[in-house]
Amino acid sequence: MTAVRAPKSLHTIRLAGLVSCIAISACAGGWRGQGDTYFKADTDEATYRVGNPGGDWNPVKEKGSQVAWSHRSWPALIQVQAQCDRHGDSSLEQFTDHLHIDFREWKIESQKPETFLGREALRTVVTASLDGGYSMKLELLVVKKNGCLIDLHLMAAPSAFEQARPAFAQVVAGFQFPVE
Repeated sequence: MTAVRAPKSLHTIRLAGLVSCIAISACAGGWRGQGDTYFKADTDEATYRVGNPGGDWNPVKEKGSQVAWSHRSWPALIQVQAQCDRHGDSSLEQFTDHLHIDFREWKIESQKPETFLGREALRTVVTASLDGGYSMKLELLVVKKNGCLIDLHLMAAPSAFEQARPAFAQVVAGFQFPVE
Protein backbone atom coordinates (compact mmCIF):
# COMPACT_ATOMS: atom_id res chain seq x y z
CA MET A 1 0.00 0.00 0.00
CA THR A 2 1.34 3.41 -0.95
CA ALA A 3 1.34 6.05 1.75
CA VAL A 4 -0.62 9.18 0.92
CA ARG A 5 0.73 12.42 2.30
CA ALA A 6 -2.12 14.27 3.95
CA PRO A 7 -2.48 18.04 4.01
CA LYS A 8 -1.07 19.71 7.11
CA SER A 9 -4.52 20.38 8.55
CA LEU A 10 -5.35 16.68 8.33
CA HIS A 11 -2.22 15.85 10.29
CA THR A 12 -3.54 18.16 13.01
CA ILE A 13 -6.84 16.24 13.10
CA ARG A 14 -5.05 12.89 13.06
CA LEU A 15 -2.78 14.03 15.89
CA ALA A 16 -5.79 15.10 17.95
CA GLY A 17 -7.42 11.72 17.44
CA LEU A 18 -4.30 9.75 18.24
CA VAL A 19 -3.53 11.87 21.30
CA SER A 20 -7.09 11.24 22.51
CA CYS A 21 -6.63 7.54 21.90
CA ILE A 22 -3.43 7.43 23.91
CA ALA A 23 -4.89 9.53 26.71
CA ILE A 24 -8.04 7.40 27.05
CA SER A 25 -6.85 3.87 26.34
CA ALA A 26 -3.88 1.61 25.97
CA CYS A 27 -3.96 1.48 22.18
CA ALA A 28 -2.70 -1.60 20.43
CA GLY A 29 -0.49 -1.83 17.37
CA GLY A 30 -2.42 -1.80 14.12
CA TRP A 31 -4.81 -3.57 11.83
CA ARG A 32 -4.44 -7.24 11.11
CA GLY A 33 -6.71 -9.81 9.59
CA GLN A 34 -9.02 -9.69 6.63
CA GLY A 35 -8.68 -6.55 4.55
CA ASP A 36 -9.13 -3.21 6.20
CA THR A 37 -12.31 -4.03 8.12
CA TYR A 38 -10.94 -6.31 10.87
CA PHE A 39 -8.93 -5.55 13.99
CA LYS A 40 -7.21 -8.14 16.17
CA ALA A 41 -5.15 -6.99 19.13
CA ASP A 42 -1.90 -8.60 20.31
CA THR A 43 -3.35 -8.86 23.81
CA ASP A 44 -6.69 -9.89 25.28
CA GLU A 45 -8.21 -6.64 23.99
CA ALA A 46 -11.25 -6.60 21.75
CA THR A 47 -11.36 -8.12 18.30
CA TYR A 48 -13.90 -6.45 16.04
CA ARG A 49 -15.03 -5.79 12.48
CA VAL A 50 -16.03 -2.42 11.09
CA GLY A 51 -17.84 -1.26 8.00
CA ASN A 52 -15.72 0.09 5.18
CA PRO A 53 -16.14 3.83 4.59
CA GLY A 54 -15.32 3.32 0.90
CA GLY A 55 -14.62 6.10 -1.55
CA ASP A 56 -11.57 8.25 -0.94
CA TRP A 57 -10.93 7.06 2.62
CA ASN A 58 -7.43 5.65 3.16
CA PRO A 59 -6.49 3.38 6.08
CA VAL A 60 -4.25 5.02 8.65
CA LYS A 61 -1.76 2.59 10.10
CA GLU A 62 0.15 4.49 12.74
CA LYS A 63 1.38 3.45 16.15
CA GLY A 64 -1.23 4.31 18.76
CA SER A 65 -4.18 3.82 16.43
CA GLN A 66 -6.29 0.68 16.24
CA VAL A 67 -8.48 1.34 13.19
CA ALA A 68 -8.61 4.68 11.38
CA TRP A 69 -9.10 6.22 7.98
CA SER A 70 -8.27 9.67 6.67
CA HIS A 71 -9.98 11.21 3.68
CA ARG A 72 -7.84 11.86 0.62
CA SER A 73 -9.26 15.35 -0.06
CA TRP A 74 -11.04 16.58 3.04
CA PRO A 75 -9.57 17.27 6.46
CA ALA A 76 -11.40 14.34 8.09
CA LEU A 77 -10.58 11.23 10.12
CA ILE A 78 -12.66 8.23 11.21
CA GLN A 79 -11.27 6.26 14.13
CA VAL A 80 -12.37 3.20 16.13
CA GLN A 81 -10.93 2.24 19.52
CA ALA A 82 -11.74 -0.52 21.98
CA GLN A 83 -10.32 -1.05 25.44
CA CYS A 84 -11.14 -3.90 27.76
CA ASP A 85 -10.73 -4.20 31.53
CA ARG A 86 -8.75 -1.00 32.22
CA HIS A 87 -11.34 1.70 31.72
CA GLY A 88 -13.15 1.75 35.06
CA ASP A 89 -16.88 2.04 35.59
CA SER A 90 -17.74 5.58 34.57
CA SER A 91 -20.96 6.54 32.80
CA LEU A 92 -21.12 6.92 29.03
CA GLU A 93 -21.38 10.69 29.56
CA GLN A 94 -18.18 10.66 31.62
CA PHE A 95 -16.33 8.52 29.05
CA THR A 96 -17.44 10.91 26.31
CA ASP A 97 -16.32 13.89 28.39
CA HIS A 98 -12.87 12.30 28.80
CA LEU A 99 -12.41 12.47 25.03
CA HIS A 100 -12.12 16.26 25.15
CA ILE A 101 -8.91 16.25 27.17
CA ASP A 102 -6.75 17.43 24.25
CA PHE A 103 -9.09 20.14 23.03
CA ARG A 104 -9.00 23.75 24.14
CA GLU A 105 -12.70 24.35 23.53
CA TRP A 106 -15.45 21.73 23.60
CA LYS A 107 -19.12 22.51 23.00
CA ILE A 108 -21.72 19.75 22.90
CA GLU A 109 -24.24 20.41 20.12
CA SER A 110 -26.29 17.27 20.70
CA GLN A 111 -26.14 14.19 22.88
CA LYS A 112 -28.59 11.30 22.53
CA PRO A 113 -28.76 7.81 23.98
CA GLU A 114 -29.36 5.03 21.49
CA THR A 115 -29.05 1.27 21.25
CA PHE A 116 -25.87 -0.03 19.63
CA LEU A 117 -24.64 -3.64 19.75
CA GLY A 118 -27.74 -4.42 21.81
CA ARG A 119 -26.54 -2.06 24.57
CA GLU A 120 -27.14 1.49 25.67
CA ALA A 121 -24.81 3.83 23.79
CA LEU A 122 -24.32 7.57 23.65
CA ARG A 123 -23.99 9.55 20.40
CA THR A 124 -22.57 13.05 20.77
CA VAL A 125 -21.89 15.81 18.24
CA VAL A 126 -19.33 18.38 19.36
CA THR A 127 -17.63 21.50 18.04
CA ALA A 128 -14.11 21.81 19.37
CA SER A 129 -10.78 23.50 18.82
CA LEU A 130 -7.17 22.59 19.41
CA ASP A 131 -4.44 24.88 20.65
CA GLY A 132 -3.65 27.19 17.79
CA GLY A 133 -7.34 27.73 17.12
CA TYR A 134 -7.88 24.91 14.61
CA SER A 135 -11.65 24.22 14.67
CA MET A 136 -13.23 20.84 14.11
CA LYS A 137 -16.51 19.05 14.48
CA LEU A 138 -16.81 15.56 15.94
CA GLU A 139 -19.37 12.81 16.11
CA LEU A 140 -18.69 10.29 18.86
CA LEU A 141 -20.42 6.99 19.58
CA VAL A 142 -19.51 5.38 22.92
CA VAL A 143 -20.71 1.99 24.21
CA LYS A 144 -19.70 -0.55 26.85
CA LYS A 145 -20.11 -4.26 26.10
CA ASN A 146 -18.60 -7.46 27.54
CA GLY A 147 -16.26 -5.48 29.80
CA CYS A 148 -14.99 -3.35 26.90
CA LEU A 149 -15.30 0.36 26.23
CA ILE A 150 -15.72 1.05 22.52
CA ASP A 151 -15.70 4.46 20.89
CA LEU A 152 -16.11 5.38 17.27
CA HIS A 153 -15.13 8.91 16.20
CA LEU A 154 -15.58 11.13 13.19
CA MET A 155 -13.38 14.23 13.33
CA ALA A 156 -13.49 16.76 10.53
CA ALA A 157 -13.15 20.40 9.67
CA PRO A 158 -16.61 21.96 10.01
CA SER A 159 -16.75 22.43 6.22
CA ALA A 160 -16.23 18.67 5.62
CA PHE A 161 -18.27 17.27 8.52
CA GLU A 162 -21.62 16.71 6.76
CA GLN A 163 -19.88 15.22 3.71
CA ALA A 164 -17.98 12.75 5.94
CA ARG A 165 -20.98 11.59 7.99
CA PRO A 166 -22.26 8.97 5.49
CA ALA A 167 -18.86 7.21 5.53
CA PHE A 168 -18.89 7.25 9.34
CA ALA A 169 -22.40 5.79 9.27
CA GLN A 170 -21.09 2.92 7.08
CA VAL A 171 -18.30 2.19 9.56
CA VAL A 172 -20.80 2.16 12.45
CA ALA A 173 -23.37 0.07 10.55
CA GLY A 174 -20.76 -2.60 9.81
CA PHE A 175 -19.38 -2.73 13.35
CA GLN A 176 -19.44 -6.22 14.87
CA PHE A 177 -18.23 -7.12 18.36
CA PRO A 178 -17.21 -9.55 19.62
CA VAL A 179 -15.58 -11.37 16.73
CA GLU A 180 -13.86 -14.65 17.46
